[in-house]
Amino acid sequence: MMKTRTILLIIAIMGCFTSAVAQDVTILHMKDGTTKRYTNGAKGATSIQFFDYAPAKTYAPDYTSKHENDYVADWNVNQVCRIDGEYVVGLFWEDNVPSNFKANHGVLFGTTPGLTLDNCQEKQYAESKYVRFKNSSGSLFIVANEHTHYMWIGNKIKSPMLMSIDEQRFESYDTIANFIRTPLEIDHTYYYRTFSEGKALVGGEEQTVVFYGEERSFRVPRIMADFAYYSYPRATDEALAAFAAAHLPDSIAVPTWKQWEPLWDLWRATDEGKNYDLSADITTEKFDDGTGYRLNRIPDEFYTWIANREIVIDPFDVAEITRGFDSSIKDSVNLANPNYIENVDEKWGVPGGKYVRFEPVIFTMNYSVTYRNDEVVPGVRYKLQLNFAPETEDESDVARLPMKLNVSTVLGNEITRIVLPAENAKGDFTVPATETTSVVVDNFSVKAVGLSFLILTHVTNAEIRRGQFNRILRIAEMRLTPMPDE
Repeated sequence: MMKTRTILLIIAIMGCFTSAVAQDVTILHMKDGTTKRYTNGAKGATSIQFFDYAPAKTYAPDYTSKHENDYVADWNVNQVCRIDGEYVVGLFWEDNVPSNFKANHGVLFGTTPGLTLDNCQEKQYAESKYVRFKNSSGSLFIVANEHTHYMWIGNKIKSPMLMSIDEQRFESYDTIANFIRTPLEIDHTYYYRTFSEGKALVGGEEQTVVFYGEERSFRVPRIMADFAYYSYPRATDEALAAFAAAHLPDSIAVPTWKQWEPLWDLWRATDEGKNYDLSADITTEKFDDGTGYRLNRIPDEFYTWIANREIVIDPFDVAEITRGFDSSIKDSVNLANPNYIENVDEKWGVPGGKYVRFEPVIFTMNYSVTYRNDEVVPGVRYKLQLNFAPETEDESDVARLPMKLNVSTVLGNEITRIVLPAENAKGDFTVPATETTSVVVDNFSVKAVGLSFLILTHVTNAEIRRGQFNRILRIAEMRLTPMPDE
């Protein structure tokens, strides 16, 4: 080793057909005073190659992770993964050691700097190189060349493990061979160093020669998410479970904070919520990414408020309209066009004074309209009132025909039809076009936070042809009023 660079002499006998007679002997004078003699012949020559080694810097370890309050952690490795809550880091590097050297390559690892083969906590050779690269154009299976290597460091591992290298996804399947198994503790700094180890002539004798890469380090950041803290006061899982156990039926799954938060924000914006002192229920702690908070108890007053408030669903807040294929334009379209009608004359008695008029685009198809609301509380009994407006825009005979519909709730993939008063034997409810129609359903409840209403037209094409019904929906506001306990 000469300073930071090493010269490796590689000598090979190469056949060479030539009509000229080569010099009989090649003499090489070494710096240590020794000489080496290589005999040449008429058909032979001595090839001398000098290898100038410098640590390769290909595939810079530039992985960063982003956290709360715009905090960015610079890991100084090529990849970071989390497996069962524990960190695993990945290294990917390339060396420039010639094939003639027949080197073994690996990684030195430890908790203190100054890593060498004789001064490290872990040494692992990079054995297997079967990998897969996947980019935007597809995937390509390759066997990495002898100069590229990878290593994973951590306590747990799975297959495959993924890295992003030069905007490509690198997948390693034989991870056990290239794995330094050691737990990476939060708020600790670790050191690593790549190396290549082989045999070379030194002072006339074959000895082990090691080429070291640049020593690097990484620190496992201490971020609030790893300790179930948040950038603002929000409930812990334990607080959510205790709140649900106190107020919700056993048949209802514990809502997540994401589901409760819209209601929580509404309550905190009220005078009662603003003035409620939460300081005794909040803990804080400092992290790399700022101050973390935990809300350890959700007050009963919050439930009292959400369980006794009336909920009004604005008809203009349409979440979804059924889509279908329009063969005339060869594209998917909404099956109905909404027209938002405001300032309806008081003589019609339309609740809220507005409604949405849905007119079919493809007249041979029924369609549905969906409304969503995140304020409906599971387990609470409501009086549900659905309001349908009369026809106030079109005086034609067709527009003033009645229409038939049914109403359902949607929870995931589960659709449950609501039985409306005055339904016919087929489960259809007839809505006239000449007057405001209000439908009341008592003891209405839901099984999860939030509600999706699906209102579906249910008219046959034969009924359209006979001029009995149309498929024009006119939806006014919907209202849910909590019912007192019996």
